[in-house]
This record gives sequence, C-alpha cells and structure tokens, in this order.
Amino acid sequence: MNNKDNNTKEEPNVSLFNFSMNSSDSTPVFKEGKALWIPYGDDNLYGTHLINLMNSSSKHNSLLRKKTNMATGNGFIKTPENTAFLENEHGVDDMDSIAFKNAYDLMGYGGFAYAITWDKGKKTIARKTYIDFKKVRLAKELDDDSEMARRQAEGVPFYYISADWSNTRKAKNKPQLIQGFSEKYKDESTQLVWDMEYRPGNDFYSLPDYISSISWIELDREISTFHLASVQNGFTPSMIISFKGGEPSREEIKKLKKQLNSEYGGSENASRAFVTFTAPGVEAPDFIPIEPNSSDERFLQLEQQIQQNIIIAHGANPQVAGIATAGKLGSSSEILEAELMFQKNVIETKQNILENSYNKIASINNVPELKLKYFNSVEELKKDTE
Repeated sequence: MNNKDNNTKEEPNVSLFNFSMNSSDSTPVFKEGKALWIPYGDDNLYGTHLINLMNSSSKHNSLLRKKTNMATGNGFIKTPENTAFLENEHGVDDMDSIAFKNAYDLMGYGGFAYAITWDKGKKTIARKTYIDFKKVRLAKELDDDSEMARRQAEGVPFYYISADWSNTRKAKNKPQLIQGFSEKYKDESTQLVWDMEYRPGNDFYSLPDYISSISWIELDREISTFHLASVQNGFTPSMIISFKGGEPSREEIKKLKKQLNSEYGGSENASRAFVTFTAPGVEAPDFIPIEPNSSDERFLQLEQQIQQNIIIAHGANPQVAGIATAGKLGSSSEILEAELMFQKNVIETKQNILENSYNKIASINNVPELKLKYFNSVEELKKDTE
C-alpha cells in the first residue's frame, strides 16, 4: 500500500541558467586572520580571481592591455647617465621589461612589486628583479620583542612570498619571509619594493580601478560561456516530441536520443528537441513547436550594458577601446583627442606611480630622474592620422 499523500506532488528536476548581479565576492574584505600574513581575500587567492577575469573577458582584457601599452610600451627615455641602470646588467630583465610587467600588475591588481639587491658594499643597488604581485602577502605586524617587530614599528614592512598560495604545503611553495626596502637596515641584501595605488578604505591591499565593474566582467564571461554551450548543445529546444506509447527500455531511449541528436543537434541546425514518453494510448507522437522568445534582443541589450560599464570603469570611452559608436564614423581628430584625453586623465597617473617608485631607488645610484615615454605622443599620433 502506498502511504504517500495523494495531494503531494514531486518537484520536477529543473536546471535553470540564472544571471545574478549580486556577486558576493566582487569586492573582497582584507583583514587579519590566524596566519602570519594578511590574506589576499577570503580564500587568499583574490589575485588568481582577477587573472581569471582578465583571461575570460575580451573587453576587459583589451583595455588592460591598452592601458599597459600606453603607460610603458615605449619604455624609458634613455640618456647616457641612466643607461647602465636601465640595462640592469646583473638582472634577468632590463628596466623596460620590469616596468611593462609592473604596469600590467598595476592595471590588473592595483599594485606591483619588484626586488632590489644591494651590491657587496651596500652602497648602491646592483640588481632589480620583477616579482609577481599576486605571489606577495603583507606580513602581520608583530607585538613582541623580536627584531622584526622593532623594525616594523619603525615603518619597515615585511612580506611573505609563495610560488603558489593554493598549495603552500609543498616545500617549494612554502612562504618565504622577505624584508621590505630600507636604506637603514641592509643586512638582508635582497629586499622587496611593494607599491600600490591608493584606495580609500583599504588598509592592507589595494583594489584595481575597475573594481566597480567586476560583476559586469563576470557577466561578460558567463554570457560567452552560455553562448558557447548553446552552440555546442544546439541552442535552446525548439520542439517537444511527445511519444504516447509508454516509456521504452533504457537501451531504446539511448538509441532514440542518439538518432535525434544527429538530426537536431549542432550549430548548423541551431535547435534541439525535448522528448517525453506518456502512458499507452494513442500511438502517434505529438510534435509541439516552442515559439522563440525575445532572448536574442535581451542578450544584445545586456551586451551593450556590459560593454559600457566595463569601459567606464576603466576610465575610457568607446573610441579609446576601439569600439565604433553607432551613427558615427569617428574622424582622425576625434580619435586623437580621445587618446590624448585618456593619456592625461588615466595613463599619466599610472606612469607617475611607477616613476616615483623607480626614482626612489635610482637616486641611490645617483641616476637622474627617470621618465617613461608616452606610448603615443601628440606628434606620433598626428603622424599616424595623416
């Protein structure tokens, strides 16, 4: 005897695709925990999350690359006085390469890092080495009588570096302590220079300037993934086929499914069928067409919103982003003006952050002030548009 309540209905197993603009991890909170370092986000892997966003959104990635190229793509202005410092003879990269990598990190994470190594006499800097910003964690300030605590109290920062923060149990990934840059304490020959763009409300780590558009970048990624899956699965169902001869065996269902997929599946047919089996009765199947909805129109509207919000968050405009404005061809002078405005309002600030950091260490070697070239100066832009 069946004891189930006759009025009780089983819930259908339905999988829905859902967009949510309320991403819980779009803006992380940086705070102290039990570890010796300050976690970089709740899972200590926020940098990896930002890299994944860069690699999965073409619009976002394009703007990051554009900003990096404009800030450091042409390197430093070379003079006889700064040549040796910029060549970085004892390092893996010259300073043009380090600046480019640091700029990419500054655009992507909101900060950058590199190591300096003092010469044997601890008088000048012998080597500069790029350090991936996402591999660095700020050490907690100690409250004891250790030498590290004493130096921290004097304003000398300490950091931990790991090759892979997702697996620090491996010996090669064990976080290594390194002292921050200090002209007073040089007992550690290699020190870390760690700079960030100021962000109100953040005591430990900065946030990238595009943080307000994180949800839109995530949405851009999800939509592209959805469209890819739609193509691979033959888009949305366009027909329900209802067989009324009862449910066949499992083997028969597999055979029928394979047959239907060959007919309806794939990007060329752009459709797929739902199949149902009902109790015996009328043997002939019913073919029930599903009327298309306005999804395409909604996706186009979303695409425009995503594009607009990502561009705005980066401080750019459609012309700088290389996107044509509807109804406007975009003259050379307009493109020139947009590029120069972007250079003045966004890129120069980034260049100043990088230059100020490098000039702090260059002055130790009596190197005159370093300046990064404009990726496109007024003269160069004019030549490009003539």
